[in-house]
Amino acid sequence: MTVLQVQQQKEESTVTSALMELELTLGQCTVVQCNYEHGRQFIGSILGEPSNLGYNVQYRGASLHLQRSEMKHRAGLCLLDDGVYSYMSVRDFLQFWARLYKMGKPVDELLGAVGLEAKAKVRLTKLSISEKRRLSFARSIVHEPELVIWEDPEQNLDLDSCIIVRKLIASLIEQGKTVLVTCSTMEQAISLSEHVYRLTENGFQRFATQEEAEPAEQTAPLHADILDIKEPYAEQPETETAIPKLAKLMVKSDDKYVFIDPSNIYYVESNDGLSHIHTGMGEFAVTWTLTEMESRLAPHQFYRCHRSYLVNLQHAAELIVWSRNSYSLVIGDGKKSMIPMSKAKFEELKAIVGSQT
Repeated sequence: MTVLQVQQQKEESTVTSALMELELTLGQCTVVQCNYEHGRQFIGSILGEPSNLGYNVQYRGASLHLQRSEMKHRAGLCLLDDGVYSYMSVRDFLQFWARLYKMGKPVDELLGAVGLEAKAKVRLTKLSISEKRRLSFARSIVHEPELVIWEDPEQNLDLDSCIIVRKLIASLIEQGKTVLVTCSTMEQAISLSEHVYRLTENGFQRFATQEEAEPAEQTAPLHADILDIKEPYAEQPETETAIPKLAKLMVKSDDKYVFIDPSNIYYVESNDGLSHIHTGMGEFAVTWTLTEMESRLAPHQFYRCHRSYLVNLQHAAELIVWSRNSYSLVIGDGKKSMIPMSKAKFEELKAIVGSQT
């Protein structure tokens, strides 16, 4: 059943227009990947704030404005800048909101769900940033809303808090709630849900999360902005000595070419028709498909852990189990980038690295 419907009228010309649409159903988590500005405007539209993006938001077939008192009991909202700065204790804070709504879950049950049961008597000012955010998530669902909207829930969270948030989202889905999440990175979006959209100034675009490569990728032609120097530099006469092959990639960057050792590549990401090579020297965008990159880098222990990601297993540091069907590879790139991986790929990777379990 469709619970939330978002439409955007985008003018293409004075004659025609295209209707962008996003639908959310019960028991589903939908993730919108976007930058902060677009995400805040999008959420603002749902809140009933004026927007130049032209969104029309329908909740169960009627216009939705969360500022209306009758809707505040049916939806839960948590924004990045939600503050919990009072001198209340953690338990008192949640009890205050439960009394305000005159309904809701038992406070101790909520504290357990966000991993704050041991902090129940601690003042809010003594909590870490991650703990304050987890408390904000608990506050947003204290009244058991049908619709839950969270803005970039994993931003500035430590790893333990991320795991708690993922389990909380899974629990909300099991309860039949409708969850809408915005986030800034596609890695996070893909690992949170199969229902992923990218939001730009051009509107919504559905992001395919299935593992198989798209047909267009299989047949894409080779391009000339990246050269694999493993191939001979040029055909040499039989009487001359052939130039040795080099296991490097020569990538065009602005007005120069950069030589990249495959061992220095952390991972390759397919995005907007380009392959983005993430290295210690920075990020380089090339027009080769990920399938072409996979073929070139196969001898160097690169692994296709997702249809949109190719990782260097030499830089794989950890593997996080979010749920029985959701995993992430943590890359040792200084930022601890988390690359999504499915259960099938997880089992395949265990066989490759010789896992004991």
